[in-house]
Amino acid sequence: MQYIHFLIVLFLPLSIIAQDGGRSTFSFVNVDHSPRTEAMGGDAIAIFDNDVSLSQTTPSLLNPEMHNELSFTFGDYFSDISLFSCSYARDFNGLGVLGVSLRAIHYGDFERNDAAGYNQGTFSANDQVVTFGIGKRVHDRLFLGVNLNLLNSTYDTYTSFALSSNISSTYVNDDQRFTSTLLVRNLGRQLDAYVSERESMPFEVLFAISKELAHLPFRYHITYNNLNTFNIESPYKLISQTNIETGELEIREESIAKTVLRHFVIGGELNPFRKSLFIRGGFNFQRRFDLLTVSRPAMVGFSWGMGFRVAKYYFDYSRSSYHLSGTPNNFSIATNLSTFGF
Repeated sequence: MQYIHFLIVLFLPLSIIAQDGGRSTFSFVNVDHSPRTEAMGGDAIAIFDNDVSLSQTTPSLLNPEMHNELSFTFGDYFSDISLFSCSYARDFNGLGVLGVSLRAIHYGDFERNDAAGYNQGTFSANDQVVTFGIGKRVHDRLFLGVNLNLLNSTYDTYTSFALSSNISSTYVNDDQRFTSTLLVRNLGRQLDAYVSERESMPFEVLFAISKELAHLPFRYHITYNNLNTFNIESPYKLISQTNIETGELEIREESIAKTVLRHFVIGGELNPFRKSLFIRGGFNFQRRFDLLTVSRPAMVGFSWGMGFRVAKYYFDYSRSSYHLSGTPNNFSIATNLSTFGF
């Protein structure tokens, strides 16, 4: 317990200075790399097992089952954007479970042109996050965790560095097959600005629950995100239109029900015959409301995926429908180094 108190006190000052500036930067830190969470709509933070990739965002999920687990994820995002991450955890008796991870996003190469339109070569853009975390059981059913994130962005000649922290608590009731997590993420500040103005971090509070059904090998997951902000409608969403009959400008106000639904992400995981095969699916309301096109709504907002085990390795895959212009694919491979004698 004393270690958790020490870490919370250590990172508490970050929360005090987290909101300087009127805009947020480093939003890439919220991009899901794990195909398991992506398959369930994103922000699946209430899954408590040996999946070490989940600890990248939610440190309280670090538990002894993750000891010596190593995971690699790869993502084919939009256009030439690619995702990569790796995670590892180790249990230290008395101290807790320590985790370390690296997440990277590469945006591809771009042409550099001057004001007259002449080509001056190419440049690249990329982001990285290095995370150090600790999770510890503080009660029979309660786990606490803290992450420290080192964030770096490089866009051509513009660079920026930031320091942030995630703090979370997870309640696990094995008898009821129930798990819940409260996550406060992106407490911190930008230390080195891209130009001169410092921007705030994308601070967010999330709460999620998951439960496995008693007579069916199915676990459902529900997340309510942005507890700290009620109206999360996109500022780029069309809110007015001209009536073609009267010529008057009409304001399109969103209902309270729709505003509330924007916060929800629902998903599920089916484990047929309780074997090493998992079938997953999810739905993200915010993604659906903001990114669909009226003429072709299609499957925007839905996602699906699967996972299976072959020998000593775990494989996961997900496909998420963000927009008609792109459906990202995520892959992962994980293993436990103890099975190889390490």
